Amino acid sequence: MKLRAALLLVLATIGLVVVVSPAQPAWACSCANSPGDEQDRHAQRIVLGTVTQVTDESIRLVVDSVEKGDVAIGQTLGLRVSRSEASCGYEFRRGDRYRVNVYNGATGLCTGVVPAPPAVSAPPASDPAVVSPPVVAEPAPAGTSRSWWPAVGAVLVALAAGVGLAVLRRRRGAAR
Repeated sequence: MKLRAALLLVLATIGLVVVVSPAQPAWACSCANSPGDEQDRHAQRIVLGTVTQVTDESIRLVVDSVEKGDVAIGQTLGLRVSRSEASCGYEFRRGDRYRVNVYNGATGLCTGVVPAPPAVSAPPASDPAVVSPPVVAEPAPAGTSRSWWPAVGAVLVALAAGVGLAVLRRRRGAAR
């Protein structure tokens, strides 16, 4: 009977570890959480631009600045894209600005897309004293650390194993 209680305690502890441990985000698109620097390295072009047209299969983007590639500022790019993020696409909105990585004429989550702040208009030429502040992207909030749960799980498993061993020793001692 005590052996059953010990096994039940061990199973309950393992179940608790499974329940307490945080789940990782589930992405239908397997590349959605790939690092941005890797996406930048593989991109043929990296541009910042404003979307002028959105269809189910493509977008048109007017280039505001170029980080990589052979594109001219003011040029309009037509890019293939899926609108469904489940199929690694992206939900672009007409009139919004994005930093877009382009690979083989296409873009999406796997290639790299980041919303950009609206363009800052230049001050009127008649007032040279007005200076616009530089546009600086806000840093992404740091992810919360989840390194605590393996330690808690290890402590719970060790505790359950210790209780199980103590019950077994008592049982063996009583049998002699």
